[in-house]
Amino acid sequence: MLVCGIIGSSHGQTKNEISLYMQGSFSKLDYEVFQENSDMENGFGFGAGYSYYLSENWSIGTGAELQYFEGSAYLSSVEDVYSTLDMEGEEFEFRYQLKDFRENQYAYYLNVPLKIQYETGNITRFYAAAGAKLGFEIQSEYEASASSLTTSGYYEQYDVELSAPGFSGFGNFGPMNASRLELGLVTNLVLNMEAGVKFMLENDRAFYMGLFLDYGLKDIKPEENQGNLIAYNSEDPVDLMNGSMLSSINNKSFNHYVDEVKTLAFGLKIQYAFQF
Repeated sequence: MLVCGIIGSSHGQTKNEISLYMQGSFSKLDYEVFQENSDMENGFGFGAGYSYYLSENWSIGTGAELQYFEGSAYLSSVEDVYSTLDMEGEEFEFRYQLKDFRENQYAYYLNVPLKIQYETGNITRFYAAAGAKLGFEIQSEYEASASSLTTSGYYEQYDVELSAPGFSGFGNFGPMNASRLELGLVTNLVLNMEAGVKFMLENDRAFYMGLFLDYGLKDIKPEENQGNLIAYNSEDPVDLMNGSMLSSINNKSFNHYVDEVKTLAFGLKIQYAFQF
């Protein structure tokens, strides 16, 4: 009804605007690990937009943008235990401890926005816009590190805990630095708000400068459950595989390390546009 009313007041006037923009932001993959929030990181985005003017003051717009997020969390100590099988197929309890554990996540999203914008008249205009963005994951990865990784194996049938030998996957393995691995975040839905100043230039050109807020409405945690943060590999026990805390379970607490993951970004947006 609002859009129909605006169209009715436009007296047949139509105008198109195409724009290119960049946004520098503080952003993060927003989640909580053991009551500790993820850290705010630097991020960026850029894109192109198209707007159709319903009247002199109102327009609706869409486009495409690339947005980059980082996430980071630190835990001074992580301990866990679970049952598995050793190289000979014998059941045992695998125990591990990580010191100074840190995990970083990196994600690229292709966003398709849909928004409505209001702006005042004259050469220098104030504008405000609101809408939503549908975000498609292009790439997401994670990497983990720790100052030390210590493991042991407890065999209940023998009532013995082994902290060696190393080739069985037991012992102090020192610092851990894992290479980047695929994370697999899912499609995102974002609430978008922005406001600022629009300067009308010659030849139907315009320059925008404003602030924006992108607030994730949807949990984008990976659908695939990777199980354990440190996974025992019975075929190659020295190769201790690490999963992401975003999709791993802590067996001691019987809970995921992270309940949900959302995106958050805010900062400065500059935009150059031309109308026809």
